[in-house]
Amino acid sequence: MKRSSFHIVFILAVSLGFIHAGFAYIPSARQILQPFPKAYSGLHTIRIDMETVIYDDLSEKTEVREHLLIKKEGAFRSERAFPHGDNILIQDGEKTLNLGVETANADERRLDTVFPTIFFQKSVNDLLNALNFLGVDTGAVSIDRMDGEIVFVAGRGLEAAPGSRLWIERKRSLPLRFVGVGMSGGKRIVLRAEYMDYHQASKRFWLPGRIEYYRNDVLWVVSMLRNITINENLPEALFSMPEEGDSCFPVTNFLNIKE
Repeated sequence: MKRSSFHIVFILAVSLGFIHAGFAYIPSARQILQPFPKAYSGLHTIRIDMETVIYDDLSEKTEVREHLLIKKEGAFRSERAFPHGDNILIQDGEKTLNLGVETANADERRLDTVFPTIFFQKSVNDLLNALNFLGVDTGAVSIDRMDGEIVFVAGRGLEAAPGSRLWIERKRSLPLRFVGVGMSGGKRIVLRAEYMDYHQASKRFWLPGRIEYYRNDVLWVVSMLRNITINENLPEALFSMPEEGDSCFPVTNFLNIKE
């Protein structure tokens, strides 16, 4: 009996040793994300019609129609139709402007730029550069659990200094969560996006069916992707940057460890 118990303990110890050894090596962000831009290599433009709900506080919400136009390498245009006018968020390269109505919290809209920025880069180098621009230290990778599954995390935590982090699914290298630190009203604010309910568009490209946005862990916006059009010829004029003015505000970047 003692011999049998010893064998069981020994086998468990060896098994745990193999499990531990399996996670002793954590791949780099480059290795984790290498398949991601390749999987989207045939995607040049995308038009998405969304149903977006904005939670003004715990008791009030606003439902709007939103159109998202995205080009390769992260240029995009978001249009939200409010009863009192339209709001436009437009990005070209590393410059982002918020114009029209609903511009009081322009800087917090930086969170909206993450999805089109990271999904539509042409190479893993461009993707890593885009993540660095978003405040992610791609030299730091760890593991975590989401819904009971092991996931990779690129970036450092917020304990020592501000910085962004990206949670990445192991199997398909898909973004699952993004957390960044921004400024709002002169104060730091933690912004979080959850990319959920992935499904295939055009039988090839995986896109989240639902995106949830949080401010300091309070639900702020929910966008549900409805109609999706792939590789439509989108006019360049849609992505031209207007001049900054009274109703046109630049969107500041996420804070990073250098700041």
